[in-house]
Amino acid sequence: MTIKDIAKAAGVSPSTVSLVINQKDARISEETRQRVLQVIEQSNYIPYAGVRGRLLSQNNQIALVMPSLKDTFLSDFADRVQNLARSQGFALTVQSSSGRSENEKTIFSELSEAYIAGMLVFPCDPESVSFLCSDDCNIGSVVLLDSAYANLPFPQLSRDFAAAAEAGTAYLLKNNHRRIALVLQSSTSSDTRDRVISGYKTGLSSYRAPFDDQLLVLTGDEFGYQLGNLIDAGIDAVVCQDSASAGETYRILSQKQYKIPDDISVICLEDSPLMEQLSPAVTSVKTDVNELARLAVETLISQINGNQAPAFATNLPVQLIRRESVKRHAKPKHKIVIVGSINMDVTLNVTRLPHSGETVLASGQSSWPGGKGANQAIGVSRFGADAFMVGRLGNDLYGKQLFERLTREQVNMQGVSFSQDQLSGTAFINVQSDGQNTIVVNPGANASVTPEYIDNNRSIFAEAQYCLVQMEIPLETVKAIVRLCKELNVKVILKPSPAQELSAELLDGLFLLIPNQEEADILAPDLSPEEQANAFLYQGVENVIITLADKGCLFARKDGMESYPAVDFPSVDATGASDIFISCLAAQLSKGNDMDTAIKLATIAASYSVSKEGVQNAIISPDLLDDLYKGDYSLLAKGK
Repeated sequence: MTIKDIAKAAGVSPSTVSLVINQKDARISEETRQRVLQVIEQSNYIPYAGVRGRLLSQNNQIALVMPSLKDTFLSDFADRVQNLARSQGFALTVQSSSGRSENEKTIFSELSEAYIAGMLVFPCDPESVSFLCSDDCNIGSVVLLDSAYANLPFPQLSRDFAAAAEAGTAYLLKNNHRRIALVLQSSTSSDTRDRVISGYKTGLSSYRAPFDDQLLVLTGDEFGYQLGNLIDAGIDAVVCQDSASAGETYRILSQKQYKIPDDISVICLEDSPLMEQLSPAVTSVKTDVNELARLAVETLISQINGNQAPAFATNLPVQLIRRESVKRHAKPKHKIVIVGSINMDVTLNVTRLPHSGETVLASGQSSWPGGKGANQAIGVSRFGADAFMVGRLGNDLYGKQLFERLTREQVNMQGVSFSQDQLSGTAFINVQSDGQNTIVVNPGANASVTPEYIDNNRSIFAEAQYCLVQMEIPLETVKAIVRLCKELNVKVILKPSPAQELSAELLDGLFLLIPNQEEADILAPDLSPEEQANAFLYQGVENVIITLADKGCLFARKDGMESYPAVDFPSVDATGASDIFISCLAAQLSKGNDMDTAIKLATIAASYSVSKEGVQNAIISPDLLDDLYKGDYSLLAKGK
């Protein structure tokens, strides 16, 4: 007899016979099923003699297929499923796919040939799952776990990974973490990872924190290297998708001698016995494993018994379990982002500055870390604000020295990376005996601070009060910075050095423009400082400060102008005085001082700096700055 003959004898369609033979008959009545089986038995249907025994006999074997046997959550789940299955008269076999599609297909094929009663599976690939829907598969009862595939005839139970990721990320943000890496498990399905990423993004957006895909890292051969780079770049927290990735993250942090949670907080999106055993115990987002196991076994046995199971039963509730791996960080109160050049300054001491074609002998030479960006970052840090540097260095000796120096100065360097193609920037400075100087700069890696680089580091700008920018990086990058800061409500302070034409896009709405006299003359020639300031205000700048060397500075805004005299310190080296002025000014504004007080303090700091050689060693201490601000300037300026 053929399938058609059986169908005719049983009074059903051939497709119904096929469904019964392949044990895909959950929606067929028991009466119809038994009638078809009786015809098969009486006809001794040869092509399906091998499956007839399975159809007409009781099979008490069910299988659980998981991506890993080492994952402590899954092993705990398997243990509970085994107990529940045994209580219902079923024996359980457990197999691991290792998260590989080819392994999963082989396991499904072997289980199909074993005529098991049903299967629970954590699928890793929709292509291998498609085998379960084919006529070649003899596994009629299947429950998919941690999946949400469309157009499949099987019930699906899933942990709510999006809700877990959202809860974990939001908890870290609530505790003032801002640079949060997400570790994704490579052995789970791409669908599961996508849901984790979706929840992570939602958690970030709930605190208006930007998403940065460079903070996503996948477990695997390169995991230690990639996570290590993120750790070195300044992340302050890690969200781990599962227990296995949490354990590996702990190991890597320990190897790099980072303390949890003092240096970096860690949270896991599943709870398991391992999370309590690690030291410190891991803060987790818990899905009730008992409930997941109960629902999975009940749904599978319901199918095996011929009852219709729900197509979907997702969104099991999650619960945050607070342990010791998360520590509340001090909220940055005075965050200032500095984008600009990082150079090694080579200074030559000369009796006078050379003219064109003239050779002048130097009386001394010294090398100092410099660049307007680096100078301002160190100044901001020393004046008591939180300095976040964005820039690039060459992968050379100068670059390593500069990175180490700024790190020692407590500058956050997560926005600084090393170029493999360009050398670090270098500045050659001639300083004559009265402190006047000329500077020639080779930008080097500074030129690779592109608009794309800024966009890749946009998360660093979040919650900053001010952004300090100079013109030693590409002009298009400066424009991108101004646009981004407008979007994030960050106030931009622009030093137009070296001076070049500034577009309306840059000037309109700019919080503060600070040129020196030479730069102002290039930007607005043939005008007095007062007229120049008015010209900048007319173009949309909110505040203008023109620094006038030993004459102090001129401050202008729409409601008026005011001059601030310099303090009379002996001039040794005027290099970097404007950088010290700007960094001191920004730090004072970030602390809540008004513009008048901030300018007076910045003027003292800049005046003091010219009495010292170099830049960074000429930055006045906050205590001395406070004394000078309160004291008798004339006496102090004379060295008394």
